[in-house]
Amino acid sequence: MQPLMFQMVGSTRGTPSGFGARGSGTPPPPPPPSGIAEVLAAQTELLQQLVQAQQQRGEHNAHHPQEASYQDFLSTQPPLFNKFSLLTVPCSEASKARFAAQQLRGPARMWWDHYHGMLPADHVVSWNEFKDAFRAHHIPTDLLDRKLNEFLALTQAKRTVLQYAQTFNHLCQYAGYHKDTDAKKRDCFRRGLSTNLQERLNLVRADSYNELVNLAINQEDLILAHRADKKRKAPAGPSSAC
Repeated sequence: MQPLMFQMVGSTRGTPSGFGARGSGTPPPPPPPSGIAEVLAAQTELLQQLVQAQQQRGEHNAHHPQEASYQDFLSTQPPLFNKFSLLTVPCSEASKARFAAQQLRGPARMWWDHYHGMLPADHVVSWNEFKDAFRAHHIPTDLLDRKLNEFLALTQAKRTVLQYAQTFNHLCQYAGYHKDTDAKKRDCFRRGLSTNLQERLNLVRADSYNELVNLAINQEDLILAHRADKKRKAPAGPSSAC
């Protein structure tokens, strides 16, 4: 289970159940790409398509942008809630809650139907209310505390920088105010790096967390290349006498 990155179903069709009439349907998205390069390429293509679609709405909408529809949301192929950041048109807090609720399945959907059914008929669930209620029901406090301690104790150890960054990003979900700014994320990530990388990066200024990760990966590549070159140039040991 990966709480806080609430799992969704990307092939849901129509408009959110209980929030309006059903649409004509949306074809299921293709399977997610497996490699990092494929992920970046897919996201770049998606963003280009969304920007192009927005431009085709005309100059009037550039000054008065329309709110994102459920079809706009589905066009981001949303396996996770954080796909809202890919929308190029505004999405209200209430719409985020409605769209996210439509993606729930199984016990999570049963919980939502019960929770929503207990609310007043005219009550509009905000995105923050949805997230807080979901966390309170599905994520035990002890689990949050344990994950926070894992985040605070995390170091690179024997991981590559990329592996360390992936673990760091996952545990950031539980870090609260320890990572609520980019500067805090940079400081936490830097402290967990190997001493060799910390020494090299102390001479470099990183203006963002992502830039720091990229610099660390580049320095790691240089270190590995230097070791390989040194090993290749090392003289061979004396051959044993026959």
